[in-house]
Amino acid sequence: MSDFFSDDFTAELKGYFLETLIQESQKFMDLVDENLWKRVRSEVSDQCQAWAVDAKTNEFLFLTQWLENFPQHAAETQNASELIQCLKALKSYAETLKNNLQDSADLLSRFSLHTQNRRETLFLHCRSGDQAFAIPLLNVVEISGGLQLYALPEKRIGLQGVVPFRGDAIPVVSLQDHGFPPVEGRHVYYIICEHEGQHFSLQVTDTEDMVSLRDSDLQDVDNKRFFIKDNKSVMILDLKKLVA
Repeated sequence: MSDFFSDDFTAELKGYFLETLIQESQKFMDLVDENLWKRVRSEVSDQCQAWAVDAKTNEFLFLTQWLENFPQHAAETQNASELIQCLKALKSYAETLKNNLQDSADLLSRFSLHTQNRRETLFLHCRSGDQAFAIPLLNVVEISGGLQLYALPEKRIGLQGVVPFRGDAIPVVSLQDHGFPPVEGRHVYYIICEHEGQHFSLQVTDTEDMVSLRDSDLQDVDNKRFFIKDNKSVMILDLKKLVA
């Protein structure tokens, strides 16, 4: 007789819960507007109680904490945009878990609503050679140093090649084609990113720390965004342009 509660079956149940959570989060986001956002906030807060029970059943203990704390944090939102940001954080959390089914305190911190309610955004501060830059932490799926870069059959502007990631070939964006200096001969890491459903990777030589920034901390120059850290300007990568 087959083992009904096999590892494969457990993973399937977890995957089903997370997929449902992703879809429901998106449905709530689609309902939010300036007239209905308070009602949606109340409905999501009520729904989070049931989601928290399911998360605990599926052994996602840190996600359970996130869901249990949502009503308190949601009550501090002041408009539709802030509520959508909270729902985006939940959806991104569930999407990340769906990829590996491993919950952690790091994920709880990464998708923390404390930052959302302070009207701040978390960025990952990185380096490609001597060039510093930052990317929104919500777009980061994983950081890996052990991936093999494979060249494309034909050279394509904007791409270095592909790296294997969970059974797929993920394109590696060529930062050098966007004006970054070459990094030949240096040890590199790959930051797997997700933007609007597309996965891609960035090759970096270092990931330094996380930076929490308000909009007022950012400066716009020639359609590029910067912030000042240690008396030096750090560019925020426009992921939309990179994957266009």
